[in-house]
Amino acid sequence: MLQRMIGAALFNAQTYEEVEADQNALGQALTVVVLVTICGAIGGLVGDILEGATALGLFVGLCIGLAFGIVRWALWVTVILMVGRGLLRTSDTQTNWSEVGRVLGFAYTPGLLSIFSWIPGIGWLIVVVAFFWTLAAAIMGVRQAMDFDNTGRAILVVVVAGIVGFIPWGILWVIQAAILAT
Repeated sequence: MLQRMIGAALFNAQTYEEVEADQNALGQALTVVVLVTICGAIGGLVGDILEGATALGLFVGLCIGLAFGIVRWALWVTVILMVGRGLLRTSDTQTNWSEVGRVLGFAYTPGLLSIFSWIPGIGWLIVVVAFFWTLAAAIMGVRQAMDFDNTGRAILVVVVAGIVGFIPWGILWVIQAAILAT
C-alpha cells in the first residue's frame, strides 16, 4: 500500500492503472482517505489544543471530522463519476464507482501533509500545497481511470465536478461546522 501511495503522489500512471485494475484495493484506498482525514484532524487538534480546547471537544471533533471526511470522499467520487462517465465521456471511457473510488482514494495521499497545519506562520501554506498536490494527483487518477487520451479532459472533469460538487460539499461543511460549534 505504501508503494502505491508514493506512486500516486508522484503521478505515476502505472500506479493508477494498477490501483484501477485491482478490485481488492478499495479497502486500501479507503484506508488512505481515513489516514489523510486523521492527519488533518490531528493537525487541527494540535492547533485547538494550543488554543485551549476541551478534551470532549477534541474527541467530538475527531469523530465528526473522520465521518465527514469519508462522506466527502464518497461524494467526490460520485460527482467525478457522473461528470466523467456521463457529461464528458469518450468512446473509450469504461469505469465504475469502485475504480474511480480506488484511484481518487490513493490520490488523497498528499493530504497527509495536513498533519502540519498547526505550525504557526506556515501551516496554512502546507494545507494549500497539499490541496493543490492532491488536486493534481486526482487529475492524473481521473485520466487513468476514465481512459482519457489527454490530461485536458481529466482537468475539465475535475473542474466541472468541483463546481457541481461544491453545493453538496458546502452543505456538508456547514453541517459539520454547526455540529462542532455546539
